[in-house]
Amino acid sequence: MAEKFDVVVIGAGAIGCAIAYYLAREGIKVGLLERESFGSGSTAHATGFISLLGTEFTVGSSFEFGLESYNAFQTLVEELQSATGMDLLYQRRPSLRLALEESEEKLIKEMMVWQKEYVAMHWIDAKEVHELEPRLTQSLIGAVYEDESAQLDSYRLNLALGAASEILGTQTINRKATGLISEGNRIIGVHTEGDDVLCDTVVVSAGLWSPGFQKDLDFPIPVGALKGERVLLKYDGQPLQLLISSPKRGHMISRMDGFLSVGSTGGRDYDQDQLYQGEDMDRVPTETARLEIMQRAIDVFPDLENAELVEQLAGSRPLSPDRMPIIGPVPGKEGVVLATGHTTKGIHLAPGTARAVTEFIQGGGKQLPSGIDLFLPSRFADMTSADFQTAGLGVDE
Repeated sequence: MAEKFDVVVIGAGAIGCAIAYYLAREGIKVGLLERESFGSGSTAHATGFISLLGTEFTVGSSFEFGLESYNAFQTLVEELQSATGMDLLYQRRPSLRLALEESEEKLIKEMMVWQKEYVAMHWIDAKEVHELEPRLTQSLIGAVYEDESAQLDSYRLNLALGAASEILGTQTINRKATGLISEGNRIIGVHTEGDDVLCDTVVVSAGLWSPGFQKDLDFPIPVGALKGERVLLKYDGQPLQLLISSPKRGHMISRMDGFLSVGSTGGRDYDQDQLYQGEDMDRVPTETARLEIMQRAIDVFPDLENAELVEQLAGSRPLSPDRMPIIGPVPGKEGVVLATGHTTKGIHLAPGTARAVTEFIQGGGKQLPSGIDLFLPSRFADMTSADFQTAGLGVDE
């Protein structure tokens, strides 16, 4: 006999587990389908940097959605740590977004014009940067100082979301979903490699594997694979007291476990031929990426010549053609919601995505939740082919 749930969530990454947790908090009976294990996809190699700066948010509802998710994290982390006993290595600190060349300065200042309406920030010159962190390169131009950004361990977050949702009654089903079950225009369940799973609503949050369901929906789910790599270093000097990033050189963050995270690749000039895109998850670290990341890091923080490489992480992110997530109902279908394509912002946007999907389901699928107009699947209704190359080159992480 087929299992029956109120909602079946396909995919137990950060997005899927966040949705399962938010639904379960509301007393909704959830089945969480995962073909491997919690966080085995894009989440496992994510930096966990929760920053509102950069080019991944645009003025208006996009940025406001990012701000909503950012503000949700402190309470969410406290809830998860209390429920599971896990330390998510969460930290909130001031951040610097560095300009080492004029093009970076121009980009940062152009975005500050509207970002400063939402977030406390101001431009500081090289002298002021070095007063805050004298070990940074002498060749920098300046930086935007943000009063607060955040970072946590993305894999621990994923595990905690999954565990907390199970505590609230979610049933995790370790089977591969092979298709959707339809009854007219309504989706009523999921075919798996074992028994079918029936439900009132299916949430497709399968990251890179989401396009596998577009045939059943007769609707495009344009998600491509953007590879990314980063490294963890052991550095014997004092930890950085600020969360550091730059448009062309990525992030540099002293984690709460003592390691220094540096990276990551994806979307920058050198990636076009070697590291840009595969057709599936690519977890193979490359020497090219390691050398490039380390050179970038030393350009920013020269003393890292003395650091020791501990680990190199690699994986692919679910890239949408416009770099924005795909969240909401599928036109012409009932009983199904998409939550995928978050590109490099899956960790950051997990709370907002989970809130929006939960509200939509609680409302019987009759009214769109606030803040997701830009992210609706309907924007791809007429798409015949997706330009992931151009989208990937615009990624800023």
